[in-house]
Amino acid sequence: MPSLRGKILTTYAFSKVVLLVFAIVVFADLYYLQTHIVAGEAVTAFREVSQEIRREEKNLFLYNDPASLDQLIVRFKEAEAALKEGEQAFAEIASPAELSRMSELLLQYHAQLREYPALPVRVRAEKQKIIRASGHELSALAENFSRRERAVVAQAVHVAGRTLLVVFVTVLLLGIGSAFFLVRQVVRPLRELESQLDQLADGHDQQLTLPSKDKEIQSFVHHFNTMLERLRVQQNQLRHREKAAALGVLVSGVAHELNNPLSNISTSVQLLVEEGDSVEPELRDEWMAQIDGEAERARRIVRRLLDSVRQPKLNWQAHSVAELIQVSLALVNRQLPRGVAVCVGYAPERALWADRDRLHQVFINLLKNAADAGATHIVVSAVESTWKDSMPKNTDHLVGEVEPVSKAENVLYIQMDDNGPGIAPENLLQIFNPFFTTHSAGDGTGLGLYLVEEIISEHNGCIAVENRPQGGTRFSIWLPLNDAQETP
Repeated sequence: MPSLRGKILTTYAFSKVVLLVFAIVVFADLYYLQTHIVAGEAVTAFREVSQEIRREEKNLFLYNDPASLDQLIVRFKEAEAALKEGEQAFAEIASPAELSRMSELLLQYHAQLREYPALPVRVRAEKQKIIRASGHELSALAENFSRRERAVVAQAVHVAGRTLLVVFVTVLLLGIGSAFFLVRQVVRPLRELESQLDQLADGHDQQLTLPSKDKEIQSFVHHFNTMLERLRVQQNQLRHREKAAALGVLVSGVAHELNNPLSNISTSVQLLVEEGDSVEPELRDEWMAQIDGEAERARRIVRRLLDSVRQPKLNWQAHSVAELIQVSLALVNRQLPRGVAVCVGYAPERALWADRDRLHQVFINLLKNAADAGATHIVVSAVESTWKDSMPKNTDHLVGEVEPVSKAENVLYIQMDDNGPGIAPENLLQIFNPFFTTHSAGDGTGLGLYLVEEIISEHNGCIAVENRPQGGTRFSIWLPLNDAQETP
């Protein structure tokens, strides 16, 4: 399994190998130059000796000095030594014929100069011409060899410089490539992790995804997601504990809600008993109607309470989203006050795997809640989207099963907007709690939105509430779009 440590160490070792190769190339280049310079010194020494021989030759001819002859013999030995020492260098710059001619000239020139002092005066002038011709040819060859050696050294310097430039550019490109490799293989996954952590902090994602297959990254993502999962479990447990604590409120709420209609029924019955047959028919009918109304009210409270605590088995079937919304509107239309207009925007024909009756209850409760709050215009719309594209910016008022929605490939995103007075900010956090209501006593049980949240959670969905900037309230619902054969 690849790892960040392995990639960093590999890149580091590769850079050291590249530097070592660069150092070896530089050393080889310098050695190459040194070899040619040393060889050039032998050729230069031979040229200088040949020039000294010509000077001693002139001294011998002008002054007939025997000491000059001794100096010439010394110079010839130096020339032979230089030629032998630079044998390899001469072989590179001269042909075998030229080298043979050079050796022949040295021997001939040496022999002619040794014979010169013993020659009669009458033949010396002619001999001087021959000796000068040999010396001139020797000097010309030495100068020619020197020029060639300088050209070879210049070429060696050029080759060495070009080699160093190529190697330097190669090392530079390899260094840039190594840097890009580190950025791509090490830095970029870390930046992606940082971006995902920022999105998690903003509430846009529910878990980390693997930006690379490196061992350290996989270990971090695994342990981090495990920690997130534990936090979600703890949050769910906390929510259940809060619901359990709300049972106390539920009991007191039931007692309070049932106490009012039962008290009214008791009062009306006592009046009927006390008055007996002497009560006027109209007053008796009024008290009887009051008893019937309060009994119906108590029955309604009990039914809502039972709906909130039952866990009915859901009837999962595929239903058209547009049909679900339209049927819900038809069911609730007669229960809405006059003057309330409900508009249905775009709703896809996409099939939704759900319990139709339970979702009807969701839409009916939300529509009635908006109308009861004073809204006169309600717009319902639905689109097929993804959680990432449609998730709320603020998740403080998001409840339900967020994880299944975030993992779904596509979700059904439902919005219900109204032009009502909105919800007080301090009530937004309690709006889905059981028995929470802003109505006066007797006007509501506070179970409607609680049931909505429970039904949406049963469908592995989530719901959020917010006040719209232009006024009114928006309820947003997300339901995972599963295949018809799957059960959420």
